[in-house]
Amino acid sequence: MRLSPIVQFSVHPLESELHMPFNISKGAVASLANVVIHIADENNLFGLGEAAPFPVLTGDTQEIALSAAKEILEQLVHVSPAAGLEKLHNELWPMFGYAPSARTGVELALWDLYARQLNCPLWMLWGRAGLSSAATDITLPCLSPQDVERFWQQFSNHEFPYVKVKVGGGTVEDDVERVMTLMKCAGPSLRISLDGNQGFQVDSAKRLVFELLSRKIEPLFFEQPLPEDDFTGMTRLSETLSIPVCADETVKTVTDAMKVINEKCAQMINLKFMKSGVRESLLIAELARRCSIPLMIGGMVESEIAMTASLHAVCGTGAIAWCDLDTPFFLQSRVTTGSPYHQSHARLTLPAGTGLGLTLRN
Repeated sequence: MRLSPIVQFSVHPLESELHMPFNISKGAVASLANVVIHIADENNLFGLGEAAPFPVLTGDTQEIALSAAKEILEQLVHVSPAAGLEKLHNELWPMFGYAPSARTGVELALWDLYARQLNCPLWMLWGRAGLSSAATDITLPCLSPQDVERFWQQFSNHEFPYVKVKVGGGTVEDDVERVMTLMKCAGPSLRISLDGNQGFQVDSAKRLVFELLSRKIEPLFFEQPLPEDDFTGMTRLSETLSIPVCADETVKTVTDAMKVINEKCAQMINLKFMKSGVRESLLIAELARRCSIPLMIGGMVESEIAMTASLHAVCGTGAIAWCDLDTPFFLQSRVTTGSPYHQSHARLTLPAGTGLGLTLRN
């Protein structure tokens, strides 16, 4: 079966104000500054991708992503999306290591066009689980107590199954106060997880968990509490805490995942397309499945384009238990005509149609 080659592409800035700053232990994102990638074949089928740089974590920026995405796509014109994926992974991937979000954005567009050419939804290329929906959490950034109340007013009616609380960057007391304010707003039945974004040392991470347990609050898990290269500390923490430790920034490749599993650094792994790419994320997911390691999936600050792609991975693989696919809810504007996020509800349903199932607004 001959698939049509890519004949044109465009790369544009994608910007939106946020309902509130997305503050984490490493810094803050005040507005969305991403990149939309659009490719098309000779039959006018198209593929969409998104590059979502997160400068405070990766050093990647919108300017870098715009330039790198154009450079990559210039080398993929006149080849089919399937051949483009092979060239991207085998030749171009190492060359653009300084622009991880651009690599992934192009990869997503190629996968989207490929699925549309095959006349199938994207999830079908990534697995056979055939799920149609999944529920996401919502993330509480590092906000002041008064802003926590505003956060809950914004999102309380979405029926999120749990709230991921960003911690670190301040004192343990600050984190405890943030959690307690949220619990006061939401009620004692609310479930939470913690996300440290590398903002702790072993002792401070233990202290935070113990302080919460003493208040009868047991987090579901603690995501990336320590610096990404502190394998020894992560192992110590995993052995000490009564709740699971989840590796995020520590795991970018299959090799990283294998090290985490072998050294028992964490009981969970968080996948992100923007840090690992699609292919590598799927390989990590398969390794985790074989080793019985629970998975979650998240992202950077992404619109519904990239987040819907992650939802396809959840529904296709059937191997991802925890979804942190919430950042489109923080955006004040939508970039597509319809998406799982247009309903303002935690239950995200895959759009109908081929590929991603998304179309850009005019």
